[in-house]
Amino acid sequence: MISIIVIGVDPSETGERAFRAGVELAEAVNAQVHLVTAFVDGPSGGVEITPQRREAERVLEDAASKVGPNRTHVRTHAIPEKPADAIMRVATETNADVIVIGNRGAQGTRRVLGSVASAIVGHAPCDVLVVKTS
Repeated sequence: MISIIVIGVDPSETGERAFRAGVELAEAVNAQVHLVTAFVDGPSGGVEITPQRREAERVLEDAASKVGPNRTHVRTHAIPEKPADAIMRVATETNADVIVIGNRGAQGTRRVLGSVASAIVGHAPCDVLVVKTS
C-alpha cells in the first residue's frame, strides 16, 4: 500500500513531468505528498532567510498550488543540501513508500540516469519511480 509519496521538485521541464506523475499517483491512491526541493544556502549560516531559500520556497509553493483538491495532504520541504540527500532525508524521516523523480541530465548512450536519479536509486530507503522525461 502506498500512503506517503516524496516528489523531488525543480522548475525544469523534467521536474515538471516528474511532479505531474507523482501527483497523479498520489491522487490515484489518496497518498500524502511531500514536495522536496534543495538549494545552496548563502554563507551567513544564521537565521536570516536567504534569497536562495526564498526562491526554493517559491518553487514549492507554486508546485503545491498545482496539486488537486487534496491539498491538505501536501507538505513542502526546502532543504539546504544536495538534491539527492534532501530527497532521501525527507523519504527517511517520513517513512515514505515511494520517491518520484525525473531523470534530468541523462545524456549519451552510456548514461542511463542523471546523477541525482542514480544516487537516489542506489541509496533510497524505499521504492523509486523514475519518470521518463527525455
